[in-house]
Amino acid sequence: MVHVFFSFSTGLKAPLTVPKGTKQSYLDHVKSVEKALGLKRSKYKDNPVHWDFKRDFPGIDNEVLCKTVEEHNAWVRQCYENFEFWSEHPFTVGKGHQDTYPNTGYPVGWESEQITPEDAQIFWHGFQLLDVPVHKWTVDYERQRMEHLYEVMRGNENEGVNFEVKKLTPKQAGAVIWLFSNFFPHGDTLRLEVPNGRDSLYSSYDGGYDWCEKCGAMCPEDVPDCRKRGCPLIKEYRENGDL
Repeated sequence: MVHVFFSFSTGLKAPLTVPKGTKQSYLDHVKSVEKALGLKRSKYKDNPVHWDFKRDFPGIDNEVLCKTVEEHNAWVRQCYENFEFWSEHPFTVGKGHQDTYPNTGYPVGWESEQITPEDAQIFWHGFQLLDVPVHKWTVDYERQRMEHLYEVMRGNENEGVNFEVKKLTPKQAGAVIWLFSNFFPHGDTLRLEVPNGRDSLYSSYDGGYDWCEKCGAMCPEDVPDCRKRGCPLIKEYRENGDL
């Protein structure tokens, strides 16, 4: 199941009371993304404004593209959560919101403002989630995408995606990631695995795990506790003075 967030919405139905400065911060974010990725606004007749751009983002540096898209999509999901909360709990001047808004950082006494349906039309097109073509993925972006898939297959909601069948075990989910990695540009570089006794992805690219021909992938700190007789990795560690 995939949460669509703002995908099928066209704007606000009624004014929303929010922390003062929210509207300007939204406008600033949308403009910065448009500038970074070369996005153009387009409008057909009476339809809402939307971004008009080529899906492979020609001329945009891969590092800039991946970083901007990752940050933007996280922003969209956070905005959705904030809107959902503010629609039920309008932000009130002078009240302490440190408990009710644990992730926003707004201090006690923060002033409020209203976002009207007319205001929302100015930045609503910016709530579009963006995708990076696979051939433009950076190493870091590919790892983030694989970690997202792993979390979903383990039965954890992630980025609005839920696995609607029985969750996979860590080893099963890791095996699926390994199969996927053959189709992505940096699979051979990252070499993602789920080490023995772990429940998350690690990469040999940054020394996250070592490979044992007998025991499989193991995090370096777990090697001394390996119980398999004649573990080649323990022998190697001892020869190198690591144990």
